[in-house]
Amino acid sequence: MLDGLRCEVCRCLNMLWLDPVRGIIECHACHQTAIALPPENGGEAR
Repeated sequence: MLDGLRCEVCRCLNMLWLDPVRGIIECHACHQTAIALPPENGGEAR
């Protein structure tokens, strides 16, 4: 669960779940999905 985040479609708070295997974020209230793209630099701080 992604705490403190709100779904942009249905505006429900704390209903977003990350599926790291598929790289998808899904709202469990309205079932909207989004693709989670990794940073191009591999997530390293600059």
